[in-house]
Amino acid sequence: MSNQPFSRASLHGAVDLSGMKQQQMQAAMSGGQQPGAGAPQQGGTAGQPAPAGGDPRSTVVAVDLDSFGEVLQDSAVVPAVLVLWSPQIPGALEYVQMMERLAIEFEGRFRLATGNVVAQPEMLQAFQIPELPEAMTIAVMMGQPMPLYAGVQPEEEVRAVMQNLLQAAAQNGVTGRAQPGVSGSVSEAGTQGEQPGGQEQPEQPVEEPLSPHVQAAYDAIDAGDFAAAVAAFDARLAEEPGDEEARLGRQQVVLLERAGSLDATAVREAAAKDATDIEAQMQAADLDLMGGHVEDAFARLIDTVKVTTDEDRDAVRERLLELFEMVGSSDPRVRTARSQLMSALF
Repeated sequence: MSNQPFSRASLHGAVDLSGMKQQQMQAAMSGGQQPGAGAPQQGGTAGQPAPAGGDPRSTVVAVDLDSFGEVLQDSAVVPAVLVLWSPQIPGALEYVQMMERLAIEFEGRFRLATGNVVAQPEMLQAFQIPELPEAMTIAVMMGQPMPLYAGVQPEEEVRAVMQNLLQAAAQNGVTGRAQPGVSGSVSEAGTQGEQPGGQEQPEQPVEEPLSPHVQAAYDAIDAGDFAAAVAAFDARLAEEPGDEEARLGRQQVVLLERAGSLDATAVREAAAKDATDIEAQMQAADLDLMGGHVEDAFARLIDTVKVTTDEDRDAVRERLLELFEMVGSSDPRVRTARSQLMSALF
């Protein structure tokens, strides 16, 4: 993989959408839920959202394939939910409007990206979805799309799914918030700012501005100056040790600077060939963690501790402790891995 520039909106390596497997989408349709309509035909209808391509960091954003790539990358910081829908299918517009209300109600703890497949048919092609029900809902976290369910679901059930998604995100240290704002809302464009039934769209929550040090860190990330970003986060943590956003931001920058340009295939091949190659094992663990495979990252380094000695063992142990800090000491996977590390050491 070639070197790729990082910015605040790209705190994770890009994922090739063309690699999405059709069976992943079919799995999301299991449990008796069958597609209710064929793929939509071209042509405009009433109720279509504003054109895609707005600010991908907004709480609600209409996306095309290019701007969804930015949402995908930013999901290392803010979990996202992608809804693929067609205004030509009854019930789809109302479902998307309901999802917009939930995203605003959750105060940006997840970003809602909506893809109108009539206006953006390449979205269906990228995900290899042959037929679309009323909508397809896909979670996106740590750069990984994960199908949630197909079709339109009741609001209370969707709310419970979103709560579970946020719990999983917190366990993986993905606790950022989307910027307040709506870019390409179907409620704005399709119903002139009103919700179904004539209700006005809820007022968007106003978030406190970032601290100067955290803002400086993000500006440094945008400029590609990771050392300055780390220094700015350190300054904020010296000022406010309990700032979780600064702690997580610093760790993500360190991890991404270290692993962002790695050739994943070469690293994993080297790690598979030699269990005592500590550089390959630590790099592979970084890739595991970036991909959301927390337990795999821990297990890999614990196994490496078992087969190394002296300075090599110490280096691997220190890296594992660093990964523990990235995930969070309260995470049950960290507690389990700490116990396994103690057994490996003694």
